[in-house]
Amino acid sequence: MRVFIISLNQKVCDQFGLVFRDTTTLLNSINATRHQAQIFDAIYSKTFEGGLHPLVKKHLHPYFITQNIKDMGITTNLISGVSKFYYALKYHAKFMSLGELGCYASHYLLWQKCIELNEAICILEDDIVLKERFKESLEFCDKHINELGYIRLMHLEENVAKQKTPVKGVSQILNFKDGIGTQGYVLAPKAAQKLLKYSAKEWVMPIDCVMDRHYWHGVKNYVLEEFAIACDGMNSQNSNTEKQRPKKLPLSIRIGRFLHKSAVKILDKVFRYSPKN
Repeated sequence: MRVFIISLNQKVCDQFGLVFRDTTTLLNSINATRHQAQIFDAIYSKTFEGGLHPLVKKHLHPYFITQNIKDMGITTNLISGVSKFYYALKYHAKFMSLGELGCYASHYLLWQKCIELNEAICILEDDIVLKERFKESLEFCDKHINELGYIRLMHLEENVAKQKTPVKGVSQILNFKDGIGTQGYVLAPKAAQKLLKYSAKEWVMPIDCVMDRHYWHGVKNYVLEEFAIACDGMNSQNSNTEKQRPKKLPLSIRIGRFLHKSAVKILDKVFRYSPKN
């Protein structure tokens, strides 16, 4: 299976004061398993010319962006209170930062790559370490990915509701929290197509929040019961995906988010406690 490691290159990191991560050890460790590993140059939202990356510019919402993007001269859209309420109610609608938009764009391009290759691929971020059974786990995923479509190799947080699946060793995640990471997963073309279709519109939520909400795009959230990877503690502390949120949100957004969270909690309980086949 082809393995793509998303990582910002040295030149980009030096230019924008970001943390460069040496992926040599990770790359060699994967190649030692006989899987084909390669570095995928991560997208950063800023270009060397001072503008926005074309893919980011195409998909950002001109209202739900952080101040550092507005400072670049991006024209903001003064949408109505009704529109703010709609986005907050339906999507929760977070104000996206440069790093979060770049992260979304990187995964988006790899979903396109998955379809172009017409084969399942493994996507990893560069702040992870491999667990002992990574090779066997990837071979297991390769065997079942066409049936399942999408399999996480790990998730963040501990209190995540799951249920067993007919595939031994794989659970389905039922929790609807605000993102449990995109550190690593295996993806089939059919699932990539669904994610791309959903992501054709404006991006108003971080990538992990989007991928977790299968009721938006129809890609069920499966995970290995025995994780194949883990977060690298040192690298995770130095994240390039900065989060900047407005200190005070408009009332329409606050009400919409409250109702969104309430609906998510209800859905969580319905899925968690509904009879299992």
